[in-house]
Amino acid sequence: MKFSIIIIGSAISSAAAFGPSVNDLSRKTTALNAQSATRRSILSQTATAALASIGILSSPNAALAEVSKGDSLPDGAAQFKRMLSLKTDLTAVIKRLEEGAVDSSIDKKEWDALSDFMRKVYKGGEDMKAFTKGGAIYDPEKKKKAEEDYKFLQKMAQAGDGPISKEDAIGLAGVLKKAKLVLDDFFELLRDVPDEI
Repeated sequence: MKFSIIIIGSAISSAAAFGPSVNDLSRKTTALNAQSATRRSILSQTATAALASIGILSSPNAALAEVSKGDSLPDGAAQFKRMLSLKTDLTAVIKRLEEGAVDSSIDKKEWDALSDFMRKVYKGGEDMKAFTKGGAIYDPEKKKKAEEDYKFLQKMAQAGDGPISKEDAIGLAGVLKKAKLVLDDFFELLRDVPDEI
């Protein structure tokens, strides 16, 4: 690592050596412009070689690469987005279950999808856990309540397996309503603005 720092240091000091002086900037001759273009190319090659030798260009950190490409969010933001998505999905799934219970229109394919959805609910508990452990909640009482919430949400996700295996839409809707209340409570715990304002 010391060797890499020395290379970067020499590349930076080379930049000062190849850069034009104040007097050179005042001259606008063709020879100076051609010479500075050469200086720029040498500086560029030196910096590229220095960075490549320490592996910055050849193997960027995968987590940073994904965020910099724009196809993913940093962990905290991604977890929050998934929790918001889960909250929205819970409302839609509960509505569908209640409608399906009335007209018995939920088929085998939908029940399989509901089983997959319960895994998403369980993972929502994991996201809540990461938020709680990650320091998003500072108040010890709120933190304790948040821990209870994510554990309860995961229990609700597991409890949903029973109604799914029985194809009981009303029973599953009841479980998901409790899960939604827990998620709502968790979002309330994330608020740090006093009610008086």
